[in-house]
Amino acid sequence: MYKEDQGLSEKRPPIILFTGFLGSGKTTLLLKTIEILSKENKKCAIIINEIGDVGIDNREMKMLGYDVLDLFGGCVCCTMKVTLEVTINHLLHEYEDLDYILFEPSGMAQPSSMYPAILHCGYEDAEILNVFIFDPGRAYLYKERMNKLFLDAIDLAKSVVVNKIDQAPRVEINEAVKMVNEINPNMKLFKMNIDQGLSSEFHQFLLERG
Repeated sequence: MYKEDQGLSEKRPPIILFTGFLGSGKTTLLLKTIEILSKENKKCAIIINEIGDVGIDNREMKMLGYDVLDLFGGCVCCTMKVTLEVTINHLLHEYEDLDYILFEPSGMAQPSSMYPAILHCGYEDAEILNVFIFDPGRAYLYKERMNKLFLDAIDLAKSVVVNKIDQAPRVEINEAVKMVNEINPNMKLFKMNIDQGLSSEFHQFLLERG
């Protein structure tokens, strides 16, 4: 885990980081999370790292009253680290009453690459709620071809959402849970179909971090 030496000098809005590989359901989880937090009258800023035409309709989000700051031109793991730091600092200085900062990086970004920029803004690891979205239908791919990236992702995660449980066979869901538990048996783990809504347990988990 990354550490930051400086102590907490002021209250900062927690950062909810939605990580996961392409097609796992990050954007849907982000949108459902926004719905939950808005119903609780929480003020959120949203940072989206878009590649090509994939992502949220930012004009629509702005019409709903959300601040949407895009990081175009590449994924966070390479050219965008400085821009991410500037973006977070801008939010901290211009929006003092924020309750949460929500950040969806590209599915091609390595989770560990985002932490230096966040920590340079004064954050500590405990203030970063890294939610990893796991598509059980791709468990074999993570295990056989992307094992190192998967290990790094789970090591940094504060919770794991096993998504698409309505589509995946039970054996794949069990394998996904097993893979997470082998790395961290104490991981907070949620199984759900994000498209149909978020579980009450996950809802509570989010609010407890605010």
